[in-house]
Amino acid sequence: MLLLLGGMVYALLSGNWGVGAIAFGLGAAMLGLDRLRGTRSRPERAIGWVLVLCGAFVVVDALIWMSIGGRRTTPPKRVLP
Repeated sequence: MLLLLGGMVYALLSGNWGVGAIAFGLGAAMLGLDRLRGTRSRPERAIGWVLVLCGAFVVVDALIWMSIGGRRTTPPKRVLP
């Protein structure tokens, strides 16, 4: 859960969206794995699988985005005279 929220906070504060997305995706996948291990009911397991798959997609997408030269930081703010 800490990675899930920490990824969003890190991305907002630092402007490094790629690393923030990777942390967020890992947090979602870990939360999904925890759901899969801890529950026996079918709907809860479905939620776990959705979290794992979406988290894995976010991590892979962020890695591809960063490898092709995605913007590392937010653009500088313009100061009007």
